[in-house]
Amino acid sequence: MNPDFIKEEKKKKPLNTGKLFKKFGINIAMAVVFGVIASLVILVMEPFLKKITTNTESQSANLVKFPEEEMTPEEMLSEYMMQESAISELEEEETIEAGDLPFSDEQVNILLSRIKFDAAKYRQMTISMSNYTRELGNYMVTVTSVESSVDWLDSVDDKSKTTSGIIIAENGVELLILADASAITNPENLTLTLRNGVKMQGYVKNTDSVTGLAIIATDLKNFPEEEDVKSYIAPMGSSTSIYVGLSVVAVGSPQGVSGSIGYGIVDTPKEMISDVDTYYYRFKTNILGSKNASGALFNMQGQVIGIITSKETSSADNTVIIAYGITELKDVIEKLSNSQQIGYLGITGTNVTAGANSELGVPMGAFVTGTEMDSPAMLAGLQLGDVIVGINERAIETYAEYVNQLQKFKPDEEITLQVRRKSQNEYAVIEIPLTVTARQ
Repeated sequence: MNPDFIKEEKKKKPLNTGKLFKKFGINIAMAVVFGVIASLVILVMEPFLKKITTNTESQSANLVKFPEEEMTPEEMLSEYMMQESAISELEEEETIEAGDLPFSDEQVNILLSRIKFDAAKYRQMTISMSNYTRELGNYMVTVTSVESSVDWLDSVDDKSKTTSGIIIAENGVELLILADASAITNPENLTLTLRNGVKMQGYVKNTDSVTGLAIIATDLKNFPEEEDVKSYIAPMGSSTSIYVGLSVVAVGSPQGVSGSIGYGIVDTPKEMISDVDTYYYRFKTNILGSKNASGALFNMQGQVIGIITSKETSSADNTVIIAYGITELKDVIEKLSNSQQIGYLGITGTNVTAGANSELGVPMGAFVTGTEMDSPAMLAGLQLGDVIVGINERAIETYAEYVNQLQKFKPDEEITLQVRRKSQNEYAVIEIPLTVTARQ
């Protein structure tokens, strides 16, 4: 048998150049199409990708620092300028003489007769005050906290709670709002609404358990680009010069409703309140408000002089507006805004009065009225009735001085309290070393 017949000869398939060029052209066309699509997708998605990938925490935030309070005599007397002008006119007319105080009844009647107040003037005044409070409203933010729960029927129930916050600063990265912490039930789901209706997402940056205040932040990128953010930041005034009869305006939610207002005066002397390692002044107005009141109190120069919180209002439906003085809170607000810890020893105290000093021999200093359980002060042996007269050899004469000096130290720093303790009718000097911790 001849095996050659099963031999197989392989022949190369002829090259089809036309088909090859066609396939090559299709591949090039597809690459161009996909390239164009990819470019368009990147172009459209760039703002969103940039927003997602940008880490705001990696950016350098500026420290929030309020300027030192410097009230000129002219500013302190601004409330009396019209009265001074009227008196000057009467002096020129020789109706009264310079330094002629107190005025007689006749002189008072002459002064009052110069005031012409009719319906037109009243209308002008109300329009002026309406415009003024509208301007103040630009500093306010409605903070809405939403908390979801599921009932036994698996139905989702969303409950919202609102409070009024005030824009206090921006640090180059965030817009910062001061608000009442007790009204924030869900710190991770906050909606911030400006006066013009613009809404932004916010979050709690820091809180203070003693004053009940919170700093709420939102990314500056959320703020409308066409608006000047500086014009929304409330000017900080001074509460050191608050006096009975001072005209004030309550803005935010003094009636428990966002956007409500109230006019009135300060009607009682301000009162010093001592709290744990803290002191502040509160003052009462004659403005009727709600038990859910929140917001800020302004003077007639457009400056914040007080913070309204539910902590200082009664449980009655109708109550008067009570506010914290802004001056004593500035240090706490700065630390909260800058994510700095607040020094803590756990001491509650008060001032030693001049009478107790002269009649009972109690040395001038910060009189200890209590220490918190397991606080550094309690564990170090500080007792009720001790009088703090120094910190690291720096003299202390009031409870306010103790608080101010304490806040100059950072947590984990070791300090020494100079204390006078009564023993056998004498106040012996002892030193108590302890370590400052952070207020929770």
